[in-house]
Amino acid sequence: MIYTVPPRIARFEGDPLDYGKEAIVVPVVQAEGKPSIEGILERINEVSNGVVSKASERGVFRGDRGEVYTVPLEKATVYLVGIGKEPSDDSYRRALAKVAKSVVDKHEEVVVVLEGLAETTANEAMVGFLLGAYKLEYFKSEKKSKLRTVYYKGSLDEAYVKAVAEAVYLARDVANAPPNDLYPERLAEKVRELFSSLPNVEVEIFDYDRLVKEGFGGIVNVGKGSKYKPRLVKIHYKGGGRKIALVGKTIVFDAGGIQVKQAYTMTDMYADKAGGAAVLGVLWAAAKLGLPVDLYGLLGVAINTLDGEAYLPSDVIRMWDGTKVDVGHTDAEGRLVIADAIAYSAKELGVDVIIDLATLTGAAVIALGPLVAAIFTRDEALKEVFMEAAEKTGEKLWPLPLVDEYKQLLKKSARLGDISNVGGRWGGAITAALFLENFTHGKKFVHLDIAGPGIGGGEAASIAPEYWPGKHAPGYGVRLVLDALKKIIG
Repeated sequence: MIYTVPPRIARFEGDPLDYGKEAIVVPVVQAEGKPSIEGILERINEVSNGVVSKASERGVFRGDRGEVYTVPLEKATVYLVGIGKEPSDDSYRRALAKVAKSVVDKHEEVVVVLEGLAETTANEAMVGFLLGAYKLEYFKSEKKSKLRTVYYKGSLDEAYVKAVAEAVYLARDVANAPPNDLYPERLAEKVRELFSSLPNVEVEIFDYDRLVKEGFGGIVNVGKGSKYKPRLVKIHYKGGGRKIALVGKTIVFDAGGIQVKQAYTMTDMYADKAGGAAVLGVLWAAAKLGLPVDLYGLLGVAINTLDGEAYLPSDVIRMWDGTKVDVGHTDAEGRLVIADAIAYSAKELGVDVIIDLATLTGAAVIALGPLVAAIFTRDEALKEVFMEAAEKTGEKLWPLPLVDEYKQLLKKSARLGDISNVGGRWGGAITAALFLENFTHGKKFVHLDIAGPGIGGGEAASIAPEYWPGKHAPGYGVRLVLDALKKIIG
């Protein structure tokens, strides 16, 4: 949506085999170790002189999940994609994403056959296909992607599918953007430009001078070391109903500040804005779907780098709400930026619930690996909502505790101020969550540490779901939070 747009989707009327579209995608369920040859697949088998049944007999195509088998016909190429022997929304989503990667560079138009599926399953199948078709080629001299239109045969909620695909594309574009192209000022203006096209949405940008004047000490100090000064972006979708704030860590690039990162850990830090990117995606989808919620999105946008103006270890920062924070480490910057936005949400906006998404700690990745995010909350009902959403969307999540005794680690680590931004070596994901909770001022709070799946790429690429975009950040959290949000507002 900054650099890419999803292919257009449209309902297909008529017989796909007669119409002569370039490509036809047919999901195939496995039965007793073989593809279930019925419906349109039976007709494909007939017109191809038994190619499908012969492939089945030879064991070339069994219908295993994600298995793709090509059947060339006179008018089109048919792509059979296995769903496996236990069909589910997730198996369809993953299988259709897999086949999308096979067709995106080959065909301008594709028909996806979804007849006979429940609408919710068809929705997830089409979402998977569109996410699998994502390619960030804006910066390449040669662009290979050809796919422009995806037709579907069957029944689905077109508005939902479009909104979710656009939202995830937006999140992926922002998370993966190079910092020299989407620096804080430009990112803020791009957000204003994009969201101005939506009804009931207002965007307000706090520039550097205003941030200094109004005392956003966390955002200002983290971002002042870069020539690209920080911004706070506030998006307000006025859908009515319950007031909820989404806060996203939006560090455009994180070099670690004066306590600079090692080179090999810095490579993926363009994606340290994945939390803010996900917030943008959720806001976009909520507005497009007209959800009945008064929803705020807050992005503290900054670059954490080092020069003569950069903040220093042992500095004491006065945060927006007056809390004095010792800088124990300049590479624990994300929590400073988010904390200002959380406090502002709690005290100025009067929201009921605050949900933050942040690529916050390496400790969360060590504990849960690259595919699973951590959830911290004291509200059992909210935790259950998010865990159900994780199961439904396939965006993996696991609860970690908020250990009250660990609050003392933040206080004891402070030399002069009220608390430190780090609490020592152990339990780093927990102390980071407790630091943020300090700024919620009693509001219901959900903290999602998405450091693993938010950044993606690397080791995750070879084991990730098929709808992730390979080495790029996957837009994790958009579908998860959107589904949870719909349950929260009823």
